[in-house]
Amino acid sequence: MTKTMKRFISILLSVMMLCTLGITVMAEDEPTYPVSITKADASDNLAHDFELYQIFDAKVHTDGKLYAFTWGEGVDDGDEIIDDLKAISAFAECETLEDVIDVLETLDNDSATLDAFAKVVSDHLTSPSADGTIAADKSEKTVNVEKAGYYLVKDTIKDEDSKTVAESKFMMKVVNNTTNAITITTKEVVPSLDKKIVETAGDTDKNTASVGELITFKLSSEVPDLRKSGYNKYCFVMNDTLSEGLTYDATTADLTVTIGGVELTEGTDYTFTKTATASGTALKIVFKDMLDRGLDEDQIGDAIIVTYKASLNENAVLTDEGNPNTANLIYSNDPSHDYTSDEPGSTDPKGQTPDVETITYTTGVDIVKIDASDNSRLDGAEFKIEGTKADQVITKKQVFVVDADEGTYYKLKNGTFTTTAPSAETEAGYASDDKYKLTEVNEITEKVSESEVVKTEVGTDGALAFNGLGVGEYTITEVKAPEGYVMDETPHTVVITCTYDTDGKPVWSYKVDNANATPNRVTLTITNTKPSELPSTGGIGTTIFYIGGVALVLGGVVLLVLKKRNAGKE
Repeated sequence: MTKTMKRFISILLSVMMLCTLGITVMAEDEPTYPVSITKADASDNLAHDFELYQIFDAKVHTDGKLYAFTWGEGVDDGDEIIDDLKAISAFAECETLEDVIDVLETLDNDSATLDAFAKVVSDHLTSPSADGTIAADKSEKTVNVEKAGYYLVKDTIKDEDSKTVAESKFMMKVVNNTTNAITITTKEVVPSLDKKIVETAGDTDKNTASVGELITFKLSSEVPDLRKSGYNKYCFVMNDTLSEGLTYDATTADLTVTIGGVELTEGTDYTFTKTATASGTALKIVFKDMLDRGLDEDQIGDAIIVTYKASLNENAVLTDEGNPNTANLIYSNDPSHDYTSDEPGSTDPKGQTPDVETITYTTGVDIVKIDASDNSRLDGAEFKIEGTKADQVITKKQVFVVDADEGTYYKLKNGTFTTTAPSAETEAGYASDDKYKLTEVNEITEKVSESEVVKTEVGTDGALAFNGLGVGEYTITEVKAPEGYVMDETPHTVVITCTYDTDGKPVWSYKVDNANATPNRVTLTITNTKPSELPSTGGIGTTIFYIGGVALVLGGVVLLVLKKRNAGKE
């Protein structure tokens, strides 16, 4: 081998060794720092999207301490940040980055000042150094950052529809120069809301009721832990929406609001408003001073209970869609934002719990009045309904009303209606020349006193519906017969029960006069007969007896005269 070749190989080996050393040094100069983020609440079933922004870059000393600070890659203008920080008393004298670091090193237990610092820095964020997601069914997630220093962690919490329900921002210092993960815990504050119907057998999310019956509703939440949240004010607003079939009556609603079993005072502790909407009634309860309660260790976790009553009305839905009552909770969800009111404004960031719903179902009984001889419909009959929940009902029937524009019927003097207009030859048989429209009417019918019962008349078509009946036993009796007919005085008993299918929909069952009736809806057909023209004991009538009697009397007179004549001849 020539000397030249030996020198070339030697140089080549030296270069290769230097490259190898360079790679080793680079690997040692650029360690990674694993960061494990854990949910604060073990029962948390929401997804967390988090981002880590490097605020300060630094080197790590052999003893694990940070030094040689510079502004990090996660923020923009450092000088502007310092100017903004001066509004916080702890940073008022800061002029340089080193001054800011000196203050931060003293704030390990001052969460309020650290939160204020995070709010200022949040306005100057650029791009995150790392990010990740803790899935809804997971409790933690580990990511790596490549540089030591201070980081701001932004935690965005989302529900199953990927809607943001809360955000939090907090500081983290990366100083670990080992392979062990640095563990931090989220600071989320995500309140919840539940809604139930209060019944004797226990709270439930669905029930049956009759029209006019008062139903007790309950909203439940608890005082959130706001000790480390960093909020300047915390909004906490309960919204409750009643459908058209439910009525909130202030005289009977009996609204009460309690925290920890202590009843609150309207106006002082909360405000309450009731607003009519296109689809029902909106109730709103705005709590005051919730931040103070959330900072008080003696009140954190206390039950917040709101109860009130509402009743079914004439707009109650009879189908299995029922009459829903829906509620949700609106709350502050961004501690870096300055809230100015107990209720978030249109531009204020806010979270909203998923809607919780209760449903009240109701049903009814149809009555058809017919002639016993030909099954034709009869009008003019009147019925009464009695039962523990029959103080008032929705009656549905068809009636004729005067309507000059859309009317197609005319009333005859005998009380019936016809579509034939009166003429010069027939007008004597018409009650008037008014036009009538056949329409369906729903109205509340109720008893007028404790001694009375609910009574109403069938419609023009001989049909009547007693709607708005819940589970119970009812008695329906005819109290007035159609003109010219004998009244049916037989009381008819209707027993209504209800179960629920796997979808929570009602399955109604009916028993009429102790016999099972067709499910879903029951029709009670009641017949009337005309009074007979014959005597109740039968026979061929009285006229023939009168004629026969006269004939006998006349025959007797004739026999008597003939007898006297014969006696005179003798």
